[in-house]
Amino acid sequence: MANEPTAYESEILAASLRAYLSETGFAFTSVTAAEATPAITRAVAGWAKASGWKCWEEASMRYIDPPRPVGMGCRITWWPPRSAYLDLRLLREDGPPIAVEIDREDIGTAVDKLRDEALRGRPALWIRWHGAVRADLPAGVARLRLPTRATRSPIRYSLAAVGDTAVITRGEPVSPEDQENARVRDRERIAEEKRIAALRPSYPPLIRC
Repeated sequence: MANEPTAYESEILAASLRAYLSETGFAFTSVTAAEATPAITRAVAGWAKASGWKCWEEASMRYIDPPRPVGMGCRITWWPPRSAYLDLRLLREDGPPIAVEIDREDIGTAVDKLRDEALRGRPALWIRWHGAVRADLPAGVARLRLPTRATRSPIRYSLAAVGDTAVITRGEPVSPEDQENARVRDRERIAEEKRIAALRPSYPPLIRC
């Protein structure tokens, strides 16, 4: 089926990235978390450049579901946000863009962002380094886990040369039904935003008394 390669392509791309990191001898020793993530980001950007793709950092994306008010009384926020940012978006001439998130922990919005990108038919890569990982992955998303180790006080992270120890896992393929449902919800979100934009400039990020 036409959309099945989304999951498999994500896995193939993850394997290609792992091979690139192995061939280039990517590793780091005794770095902080603030240093490790940029190092991985630069390595992924190098893979993109070697593949002939353009790399866009902090690329804007939109969630499929429209924002809904969360909370009550004096404190109301909107979830999901009207927009979000991918760590990297890799632009290709011969295929849809690749969504990339790079994280040290499972806590955060990476899974939600990659899930929605996969539902749009775009390969989605989640690069997880250090810490335990969740067992489940959304359909269409592939995860490359870089097995770092850490020291205590002060915390420093090290990554040995990447090889087969960098495990790749993936979710199931995106089903045609889920993809079509996502298209409908995406259209509904856009229509809702246009309707509200006609009433007021934008969603308030926060309401306080």
